[in-house]
Amino acid sequence: MRFSGPSKSAPFAPLHLTKKQQQECQDLTLQLLDRTLRGYDERSECVDSSDAGAPRHHSNLDRSRWKQLKTQTNASLYAEKANSPWRDLNLPGGSWENPCALVAVGTIDDSLDEVMFGLETPDFPTVQLRSETLLNHPLEGAVLAQLAGPTEANPFQFMGVTWMAGERRWPFKLVAHRRDFVVVSATGVMTRTNGELVGYEVLQSIDLPQCPPLAKPTVRGKLLYGAIYRQRDDGDVDVFVQMYIEAHCHLFDRLVVADIWESALGFWNAPSLSEAKKLQWCMDNKSVLRWQPTATSVEDSGIIKAKHCENCPGKRRSSTSRRRSTHLSDHGTCALCAAQICSSCRVKRTLKIPDENGAKLLDLRIAVCRVCMMFVQHQEPAEIALDNQTQREAQLKNSKRKGAEKSPAFGGVRGLAMFSRLGTNQRYPSISVSDLVRMINSLSDIGVNQMLRASQTVRRKTDPLH
Repeated sequence: MRFSGPSKSAPFAPLHLTKKQQQECQDLTLQLLDRTLRGYDERSECVDSSDAGAPRHHSNLDRSRWKQLKTQTNASLYAEKANSPWRDLNLPGGSWENPCALVAVGTIDDSLDEVMFGLETPDFPTVQLRSETLLNHPLEGAVLAQLAGPTEANPFQFMGVTWMAGERRWPFKLVAHRRDFVVVSATGVMTRTNGELVGYEVLQSIDLPQCPPLAKPTVRGKLLYGAIYRQRDDGDVDVFVQMYIEAHCHLFDRLVVADIWESALGFWNAPSLSEAKKLQWCMDNKSVLRWQPTATSVEDSGIIKAKHCENCPGKRRSSTSRRRSTHLSDHGTCALCAAQICSSCRVKRTLKIPDENGAKLLDLRIAVCRVCMMFVQHQEPAEIALDNQTQREAQLKNSKRKGAEKSPAFGGVRGLAMFSRLGTNQRYPSISVSDLVRMINSLSDIGVNQMLRASQTVRRKTDPLH
């Protein structure tokens, strides 16, 4: 990832929270996390009598309490019934007008790390990226204060105060004003008292005197949701998202339900965003990255059998001509290794990049070869999250050294990528870019087993543990 200076459109300066305000942020976060965990436990304790006491399937929650609004193979959306005896309207964060509780439950077919990396938002560029990628909803805003950031023990950790604003989606924009939000949010991974490893995300509106409501027609909105993600024994991630909204219109109107459902499904698309982040990181660091194809993954997946097919161009470019003539928009050339590829051997992806003013994100369509795509997919999300944090800290130090009156907490354009910690042989056995290019360029002439042996030979040369 690349990082940037302040957003020119932010109406609020970086916050200097008092100790009392910091404590309030922490208290609100813990209260909402506790509330969400209790909701998750209540759902998990509701067993299915037809399935040997297993937790109820996401499409079969307690119908005396929940009204099902939408369902699909891996997810369901419910609204709490108004006459439910379990209804709790004592919500944190001030008074709510006609609140309604909703839950989205289901499973994601991926690992907990992939889900958390896709959803992490340690700065505003990642907030923008998540909103536009998962919801197709452009945002402007800034992280006004950071109370906690990623650490080696908890690479997806964040707690901070964010201001954000955006237009309502059609057709709601025809009848609703532009809204902005000031929220305190937190993400991370924790081990519960029962030994379960869960990821969490909580976000709620907060009133701060330093951030008064903006002039009309902008309306200050309210947000409140908590999410729990638990890695299951079968490899899937159990998802529980508890949301609260102010029902200013009929909740079960088709358009309203469709809008809420689309927003809820954004959580389920976290792995695709994780892949996009990993691809962007590899693009940013490809000049210094030490490549490490995972031989066992090639063998086990059965997907990638060869780099080239008979339709790929036989003529290979020299490294000099590649540097001069390769463009990211050239779908006949891999954007990572610069090898020429045919239409059947390339994998197309779309990345989000800032425009020249840094205010909006634009689509950049690229193509990569299948081996490079496999390499991207097998990068460790936690390591990339830590490397991104290292880049943010380096930029902050550089900004202070130059005396710039800018805060890296604000989002907009992206800057230069720093060297990656993943280039060390001691902790991460790897092969060089040149070794990888030679290997993948010769895949049309050798089989997968020979490639695996070549990869293992190179790893033994570079890995002191072998």
